[in-house]
Formats: sequence, C-alpha cells, structure tokens
Amino acid sequence: MNTFIKLLFGNLVLKKGPQDLPASTTLMKLSLLAYLVSGLPGLLVSVDSAQAVLAQALDVLVLLLFVYLCLQLFVKLERYTQTIIALASIGSLFQLAVLPILFQFKGVEEASQVMLGMSLLLLALVSWNLTVIAHIFRESFSVRLPAAIALTISYMFITLSARKFFFPELA
Repeated sequence: MNTFIKLLFGNLVLKKGPQDLPASTTLMKLSLLAYLVSGLPGLLVSVDSAQAVLAQALDVLVLLLFVYLCLQLFVKLERYTQTIIALASIGSLFQLAVLPILFQFKGVEEASQVMLGMSLLLLALVSWNLTVIAHIFRESFSVRLPAAIALTISYMFITLSARKFFFPELA
C-alpha cells in the first residue's frame, strides 16, 4: 500500500505515469469505488442522494468508456487497467480536496474576500487536476502534450455534457 501511495504521489507531481502502477483488476475496482464514493459529498450539496449516486455513476461510466475508446483508437488496450487506476485514484483525491471549498461556498451567500480566496484555490486545484489528467493521457496513449490536452478537454466536455443532459439541476 505504501508503494501505491508513492506511485500515486509520483503521478500527482508528474514524475511517474500510470504505467508504473500495478495492473490489478482488484485495485482498479477499489479505485473506481473510491472515485464513486468520493464524488458523492460534493454532489449532495446540489441534489438528493439518489441523484448524486446516479450522477456519479454516470461520471464513472464516461471515464470507463472514454479511456477504453481512446486506448482502442491508439491500439494500447493493454494499458486500460493501469490508466483507470490512475485516473480514478487521482480523481478521488481531487474530489476530496475540493470538498472544503464547496462546503465553504454553500455557507456564504455574498461576495467576500473569503469567496475570492476560495475561488482562486478552487481554480488552482481544478487546473492541477486537468494537468494531471493530461499527463496520464499523454503517458497512457503515447501522444504528445498538445494531443493529451485536447483529449483532456474532450473528456471534460463529454463528462459535463452528459451530466448536464441527464441531470440539468447540476449544470
């Protein structure tokens, strides 16, 4: 477990890639479960528990399908398990990291210095998250950084569009 955390940290700071993680289906299932559960508190700020579970399950489904289709396209399907482990584990960490900010936003109804600071912190976390996703895509799909950035933007667009289509109250 200690090795996994070190490898995960290496992915967070862009020093390691998903190829360094073990290709374990058990670890992939645990990472997906952690991703599913860690996303619920942030959604519960806006919707009831049933909708939160469905919205987060949709997020997991989009992740699984997007990675599968991209790896199929780039003929790298053997990297599927490690890529999902990396994205789901990193996603779990970022979802937990933004929770205090989301709860802070819910408690404040007017613009203030606290809101400005929290907004900047949220922007920094989201930017870091997107950077790590692009890094994982670059490593997993063996593409150059501009292509990885384009894939990251596409993935986020598809995820947000699917969520907006099925759960307009989260838009």
